[in-house]
Amino acid sequence: MHFWPEHAGFFCPTGERKQRAGTAEMALVPYEETAEMGLQKFHKPLATFSFANHTIQIRQDWRQLGVAAVVWDAAVVLSTYLEMGAVELRGRSAVELGAGTGLVGIVAALLGAQVTITDRKVALEFLKSNVEANLPLHIQPRAVVKELTWGQNLGSFSPGEFDLILGADIIYLEETFTDLLQTLAHLCGSHSVILLACRIRYERDNNFLAMLERQFSVSKVHYDPEKDVHVYKAQKRNQREGL
Repeated sequence: MHFWPEHAGFFCPTGERKQRAGTAEMALVPYEETAEMGLQKFHKPLATFSFANHTIQIRQDWRQLGVAAVVWDAAVVLSTYLEMGAVELRGRSAVELGAGTGLVGIVAALLGAQVTITDRKVALEFLKSNVEANLPLHIQPRAVVKELTWGQNLGSFSPGEFDLILGADIIYLEETFTDLLQTLAHLCGSHSVILLACRIRYERDNNFLAMLERQFSVSKVHYDPEKDVHVYKAQKRNQREGL
């Protein structure tokens, strides 16, 4: 995840407001059932998964980093979709946006991709610790942790640099939609594929998909009914299928 809860009665782990363009970036905990669950699963120090014939243990730290440091269902569903082999990963270049704990990027690296795993600066140290703890030494060179604030430091990434752009639950904050679309357009080349996993909770989520469809061809390629998470595939218009 990419942002931290800071208002509307939710606990603010960092006690900070991030300022950009003169406005405060604020995010709610994105899942409504969080209150019902009492945040129990997020307070567990470790979340354990099995992907790509590896046991992955993701360290969580809700108190320090909030939504950036816990594993959300969309990351699990997107990781499962990658493991299903629906897209070719071996030898491909991939980038994960708003990676948070890095689960999706870790799985992509285990499946053979060269992965750049990104988030904002405040989350990088935590993200890097999870990546290093879960990738064997011979695979670690295939994963790079790098700062990316949507719409800002795009100059450190070559246009159209990646074959695959991955995002799990990154479209819930409306104030970021324009910057996220700008970032996707910059990173996405003529043969790139974008995979976004999300739960459609509010009208603004559909609004983002409508905005995405103005620039990209978008289709729903997977749905997990138990977790109520969709995976959408997007490619720049007028391009042939790249993956």
